[in-house]
Amino acid sequence: MAGDAKPKEDPLREIKASLDRQMRCQPYERFDKFYEGEEFADALFTELVPWGKDQTFTGLTHGTPKGAHTPHGWGVLEHHEGFMQACSVWLDGVADGPGMWASTMNGVEQCGYGTWVQGKRHGYFALVKEGGTYIEEYETGELKRRIKWRKDKLHTKCSRCGMLFVPLANTAEEKFCRYHISKPDYDGRYPCCGALHAVNPRGCATSMHVEPLPDPPKDAVDGLADATAALGLGAG
Repeated sequence: MAGDAKPKEDPLREIKASLDRQMRCQPYERFDKFYEGEEFADALFTELVPWGKDQTFTGLTHGTPKGAHTPHGWGVLEHHEGFMQACSVWLDGVADGPGMWASTMNGVEQCGYGTWVQGKRHGYFALVKEGGTYIEEYETGELKRRIKWRKDKLHTKCSRCGMLFVPLANTAEEKFCRYHISKPDYDGRYPCCGALHAVNPRGCATSMHVEPLPDPPKDAVDGLADATAALGLGAG
């Protein structure tokens, strides 16, 4: 009978569960024993070293023909226009493991989670944008398909740097919010660090993301307006 039919099983159920877990955790653990292996024996921590045009890297690096501070281990790559890629494993300058990316370029907030293989997206990624979450399938960097997954209820927008983030993963172990302490002055230079707004690497300070303040209840706003009017403090 039709009423006895079993619900169709989602073929991506385990993939979705894995990506959901990835969203709720930070992309790497600095002191994981994995980084104590022979592969990373010569890697040292460096902060905001140039890597690519208008980009900086913070994490484990070592010297190679590519540069004195080639990403090698955990770390985060940041572009001054508002892009970051955090990966648990970089090998000789390319991402090669699970991680995440986030962007505010051109005023559009997006982020994603998945795995890179030899610098290219491979397998399944979760893409978050415009209030929705999508599953993307890649093969050696080539997008094969994108399907709608669910409404995004995990992320919020940082009120300081504008990046999307998951509050559960916003812990003191890793601080991905990069911002300037002061606003740029009349000639486009930040007084807090002296950097020019046009060429600045996203900020001179790093901290945890800041959640936006909740809007006050409507009745409280109406009550304040009524009190203001009664005191004769309104516009006029």
